[in-house]
Amino acid sequence: MVLLDGPQENNCFVCGEGNEKGMHVHFSYVAEHCRVFAETTVDEAWQGFSGIVHGGILAALLDDAMWHALWYEIRVMTMTAEIHVRYHKPARIGLPLTVMGSVTETRRRLARTEARIEQQNAVVATAQAVFLPTKDR
Repeated sequence: MVLLDGPQENNCFVCGEGNEKGMHVHFSYVAEHCRVFAETTVDEAWQGFSGIVHGGILAALLDDAMWHALWYEIRVMTMTAEIHVRYHKPARIGLPLTVMGSVTETRRRLARTEARIEQQNAVVATAQAVFLPTKDR
């Protein structure tokens, strides 16, 4: 397990400031609730059906929220080992999305997390994931 002060280079598609084609989502940690949140709006470049956010974009947002929640809790570089996403209703292009993630369990070799995306006070997608520490990072 490698402990770090923070991600060294950030070209992540979802949160990386160094990725000119990325989403540039910024996650904030709320210590009293032990979770992260972000607000973002998806434009037509990342739509699936006309006017609808592509499901892969929603999955990426959920995955990144869970990773950030885990990062703030344990400060260990991890990678997603397994993710389960449930889509509750379509997310609309151009309307703000609120993304939240939290850690549900940590063990020596794995962590379990959960996340949700809401739009206009309705849940559009939820996820649970398992993360494992990276070996060389």
